[in-house]
Amino acid sequence: MVLDEYEILALGAAVVAVMMLGMRHLRPALAFYALCTFMIVLETILVSFLQKEVHLFFVAIGILVIKVVGVPLFLNWIMKRIDVRSDSGIMAPPISMHAGIMMLGVSYLLASQLPGMTSDIDGRLAATGAMSLIFTGVLIMLTRKIALSQIIGFLVLENGIYLFALTQAQGMPMIVEMGILLDVLAAVMISGLLLFRIKKSFEHIDVTQLTELRDI
Repeated sequence: MVLDEYEILALGAAVVAVMMLGMRHLRPALAFYALCTFMIVLETILVSFLQKEVHLFFVAIGILVIKVVGVPLFLNWIMKRIDVRSDSGIMAPPISMHAGIMMLGVSYLLASQLPGMTSDIDGRLAATGAMSLIFTGVLIMLTRKIALSQIIGFLVLENGIYLFALTQAQGMPMIVEMGILLDVLAAVMISGLLLFRIKKSFEHIDVTQLTELRDI
């Protein structure tokens, strides 16, 4: 089976996200998140060209500025300020990555069952990539201990939802897409400020320890 650019970009973004599950250090994970999002930007431009939807090109520019450049730079700055470099997680990274590979296979099986996907190989593989991103984001949020990793997991999950909407419904109206982008930016900035407060109050941002807090 020969894959075209449309399928390679969707599946490539999913594979890059799965590789993030095997990383302990946060800086490479952020770089891979930026790479994963950049592949989604290219997918958006490709869909814009194929469907002749000019507004998708402007959406791609917005994603490039906010999610490929702005968010990783901001999270890198937060990482330096609170002096957190790595996350050992509650599951060994190699095991997490194997779980991500397994969920990629599950995503293919689920995508095959979607209505209208039996004969649409392009749509099926793109849906596989989108579902895998959603599962990978959830896995990152469930298997990591540091709050910064939870934010990265949320961003990967959001990438999956966007890719599914883009490939299965050719995206949403530009005003909706831009509104979601601004919401993501605001959520990341508020989360960053909360990390400062949590670090200042408890001297760590380990969410597994925060669940053990009790009223005095």
